[in-house]
Parts: sequence; C-alpha cells; structure tokens
Amino acid sequence: MAAHSSTGARQLAFILDIDGCLSNEGVPIAGSKEALHKLQSLQIPFVVCTNGGGQLESTRAAKLSKTFDMTISPDQVILSHTPLRSEVVPRLKDHRVLFVGEHCGEVARAYGLTKAEGVREYGRRHPSLFPRRREEDAIQIDDADDPVKAILFFEDPEDLGEALQLCLDVLLTNGNPSGPRVLIDEEDAKQDVEVWFTNPDIVYSGLAKHPRLTQGSYRLCLETVYHSATSSTSTSYYSSKKSSTTNKGRTLHATTVGKPTPLTGKTALSKLLDQCPPNTTEQDLEIWTVGDNPFSDVALAHTMGWNSALVRTGIWNGDVLDLEKEGVRPTKVEDCFPLVAKGLLSE
Repeated sequence: MAAHSSTGARQLAFILDIDGCLSNEGVPIAGSKEALHKLQSLQIPFVVCTNGGGQLESTRAAKLSKTFDMTISPDQVILSHTPLRSEVVPRLKDHRVLFVGEHCGEVARAYGLTKAEGVREYGRRHPSLFPRRREEDAIQIDDADDPVKAILFFEDPEDLGEALQLCLDVLLTNGNPSGPRVLIDEEDAKQDVEVWFTNPDIVYSGLAKHPRLTQGSYRLCLETVYHSATSSTSTSYYSSKKSSTTNKGRTLHATTVGKPTPLTGKTALSKLLDQCPPNTTEQDLEIWTVGDNPFSDVALAHTMGWNSALVRTGIWNGDVLDLEKEGVRPTKVEDCFPLVAKGLLSE
C-alpha cells in the first residue's frame, strides 16, 4: 500500500459514510465519484461504513462498485450488522434466533445462523400471535424445547406492528410464546433472550425533504412497550397473579452496534489495517471519519480517538456552535466529501 500522509509519517485512512456523504439513496453526490477514484489511485486505505443493512456486504459492494464505476471489495464494506459476525454468530450459530428486517434471511444464514427465522416466518409457525396474517391451515407450535435465544434487528421491520408484537411475546416468555409470560408472572425472573440492535440512528437522510425514521426509533418503541407491559400500571398485560407490590416496569436489556459504538469502530479499524502493509498498527494511521451525522459519524471518531469531518450534504446543515454546546466537536466541517479529500490530500 502506498503511503500518503498529511502529517508526514502517518498514513491517511478514511472511514466514509454512504447516505448523505457519498450518495443519497443510490444517487452519487457531485464530486464523490472522482474523490473516491483519487483515493484508490493513491492507494489510500478506506472503508465505507453505514448504519444501513439488510443485505450482504458482497451485495452492497457490487452496488457501490457500479454506482461509483470502480472496484469496491466486500472487505471494504461495513454494514450496520457486520459486527454480528464476530459478536453473535460464534455463540448462537446453532440456536434459534428471530431476526427483524425484510429479506434478511439470506444475510442471517450466510453469516452462519443456521436456525434464523424472520418475523413473518416465525409468525406463520405461531399464527395466534398476529391474527391479521393467520393462515387457515396454520398449526400452532410449542418451542419449549427450542426457544428463541436472541432477537436480532438486521434492518427496519417490514411491518412495525407485527415485529413489535412478536418481539414482545418472545421477550415476555423468555423465548417460547406458547409458554407462560415469566417476565410478568415471576418478579425474580431474568430476561433470557438477547436483543441486538444494529443501528442507533433515529433518522437518516434520503431523497425526501425531511429526515426519515430508522432503527433507533424502533428501539424506542420496543423499549416503551416492554417497560409498559411489565409494569403494574398496565391494565392489559399485567398478571392477575401479581401481589399488590407496585412494579415500575422492566428495562429492556439490549446491545447496540453500528456507528458510533466501539464494536463498529473496531470492525472498521480491522478492515483498514487489512489494507496496509504487515505490522501496521492504529498508531501508524491518521484516521478520518467523514459523514453527515454529527451524532453518528463525528461521535464514532470521538469514541475511537480519531479525526472527523462533518459534511453538509445530508442530514446536518446547521451551526457548528450549536453542536459544540452539545459537546460535539468535529475536527473540520466542509460542504462536501470531495472538499474534505482535496484538503487532506494537499496538506
């Protein structure tokens, strides 16, 4: 890998957001294609890192390669759920897991989750859980001997109502909706089902005039209904077996990956180092995160101790002073990614 540094000894390296930085819903932002080609021609390590998902890294790499008329390797693509490959799959590959996200079965099974089921698929095996989709010849199945061990949010749900209902049923019964609601009926019961979200963002920038809701907002929904259902103030869910003791409701135990979490940062760093000469370390790199979301892209740099460039081509186009009042301090602010690349390459 050829070395190019804006500070002399350290190798420049980039972690680039996609939507709102390189493109908007698949349409390249002016100058981004040329800037990427420049990085590639100079052999500067870079990865694209997005809080979007729902497909394999190889699929997204092929789309990006076509969009930007260049070769982008699957190893240069970090999707929201990429960290699950190392954090979840080794432990749960042979256990039943429920995943959320339309058409994500291919992704889950390609990752090695041999018993993964999507919300719609799981609902067919448990037709009473969401009657709107019940099939006449469906047979109710008891999963007592093979309960769901984890709920994995790979992408936004196809049907939020259905996803919330089935996830809540799985959680309250510790993996077997045909069994008792142990987290309501038993005060000392613990949540056995792991929950993994892969995108903390509340909104994202698309072609619409205003931001669109995404996975972080659906986490808030599940947390709220879970807390309410396990509270003694719930008139619908709370068990009649309970004592008169007031229960304020349970807090959902869940793990989130995606920007700006350390797990995603470590995944990005690993993929950057794979593009460098042997024995290269993080200290040898001058890493820049570039993106349009101060609370995702800039925050990732803060989390990992890197540099950040905030651009105005996506969700953010505000006043830097307002960000600083919230403790968000990008290393630099530019109108677009091409200007960031031009400035750093000329230093």
